[in-house]
Parts: sequence; C-alpha cells; structure tokens
Amino acid sequence: FANEKGGVGKSTSAFHTCIALCNAGERVAALDVDLRQLTLHRALWARQESEREYGVKLPGPEQIMLPQQNENELAEKLRMARIQNSFIVIDVGGHDSPIARKAIFMADTIVTPVNDSFIDLDMLGHIDPRTGDFKTLGNFARLVEHLKDPGIALRASPLDWVVMQNRSRSLATNNERKVRDALDKIAPAAGFRIVPGLSERVTYRELFPLGLTLFDLDMLPDLGKAQPNAREEIWAMLRALNLPSAALKRAIATPDAQED
Repeated sequence: FANEKGGVGKSTSAFHTCIALCNAGERVAALDVDLRQLTLHRALWARQESEREYGVKLPGPEQIMLPQQNENELAEKLRMARIQNSFIVIDVGGHDSPIARKAIFMADTIVTPVNDSFIDLDMLGHIDPRTGDFKTLGNFARLVEHLKDPGIALRASPLDWVVMQNRSRSLATNNERKVRDALDKIAPAAGFRIVPGLSERVTYRELFPLGLTLFDLDMLPDLGKAQPNAREEIWAMLRALNLPSAALKRAIATPDAQED
C-alpha cells in the first residue's frame, strides 16, 4: 500500500486487507516501513490489547519489525517471512525513500489509495485545468513505471498496480466526478486500474484505534451494530483487489456464511 501523498487511507486499507486475509485462514505477515508513525503496527498492537480486554481470540498477522531501516534488512525480513506466510502486507510511508522504493520494487501488487482531490492526483498525473486533457505523468507514477520495468524486475506475473478511490461520499459531487474523469485519463498512460475503496465513515475511525474491523463486531456485539452497507464496502474493495487467495475468494463469495 503505497502513495507518496500522506493522509489517503493507506494504513486503514492495509489493515482491513490484512485482517480479511487472516479471517479467511491465510497466513499473513504485516510490515510497516514508516518508522516515524507505525500506523499499521499501532493498529495491530491495539488489536492485541482488545483481545486481552474483551477476552476474545482475534485472527491477526505476524508482525515484522525493522530495527534498522535499510534495504538489505527489508529484503532479508521479507525472504524469511515468505517461508511461513502466503501474503505479506506492507504499509509504505507517505514519502519517497530508498526503503520505500525497495518495498514497491519487491511487490506483486501495489495499492495506491487516493482521495477525491486534484492535489492527490498530481502524484499520478497532471491534467490541464482548462481543457481537462492529460499532460504528463506525476512523480509517483514515473517511479512505479521505472520499478515495474521487466528489464529490472524478474516477476512470475506482471505487476498489478491498483489505484483505490478512498473517502468518497455516497452521492458524488461535481468535483468527485471530475476527479474520476481525470483518473480515467491518467490510468492508460500510467498503467493502473481503478477500484473502489473505503468511504468516509465514522465507524472506521472509531474501530481502527482499537485494532478492530466491522467483522469483529460479531464477537463483540456490545461495541456496535453490524452495518451491512459498510461491510459490503469492505468486501467490494477486497473483491476488486483480486488477490490470489482461494480462501478469500470463498469468503467474499459467501459473506453471510462467514458472518454467521
């Protein structure tokens, strides 16, 4: 989960993806390479606290820590994590750095959340404000274009770059429609596909500091209601990511059975 623009929901999206894979029975490792904030790891630590406080067992990933933030340590930690885990979810900080580039370079799937803002789009591509025409790729898109070059990365399958529209409202404003039109114009040049993300919901903000998702409320009903629309929103995000997990696909295909 990577975007050089901060505040776009990378950690929230990474957390929900992590927990959904764990709920489906996959072995997952989680790594937060933003040592200044460690937002993803903080949520996972809070999840362990919630387990102890409420006396429940909540599925969660193995957490990988980087005492020294350098590319060699990152590569070695990921190599070891691959031995016992099917998925490694990495939350990359909202800035450019050598270790961020290394994490992006090693990824099979890059998920780039964006808000409905032309400021966010500048990292992906530049649109002429008068004509609405695409002009050039943004800095982050050029970085990904370089790192996914088959000449420098030998991959078993092509890199899947996904741009996720986060914090949208149920009724699209004129600005949101313009942002979507702009993304549609940037996507072919940059080589990403566009998928729905998580909208602006109070429940996400309330549960995230506790390390919880809406699906945990089945075991903790006193903390809130199920909110089927919000749960379906998470399923839609996971469905669109198209991750290579038969277990997750089964969970997505039969969400009611999983909730029971």
